[in-house]
Amino acid sequence: MSKLALIIKTRTKAGKRDEVRGLYEQLLAPRALTNPAQELVLMNNDAQDPNVFYLFEVYANQEAFQASSQAPWFWEYRGAAEPLLEGRPEVVMAVPVWGKGISI
Repeated sequence: MSKLALIIKTRTKAGKRDEVRGLYEQLLAPRALTNPAQELVLMNNDAQDPNVFYLFEVYANQEAFQASSQAPWFWEYRGAAEPLLEGRPEVVMAVPVWGKGISI
């Protein structure tokens, strides 16, 4: 099975990026830290736009991603974050083929 990478671009309402990050750290980060099938998670603030952040994730396989994205705690985060967002996040799914710091 191939690993699955997600690249997610999220635009928040003005001045709400840190609040959304706080929700992520409270509701999702603890799950990521204890989930061996979620092999890499990296949250990045956009260097030019204070209302945009990017999330990079690598899952062991498609099934691991599906299990995570259907969990009740993920939907709790989505419900709490949605009023702070400017539209829906842009999600790109990809298959990793080379990497440093992670086994492909």
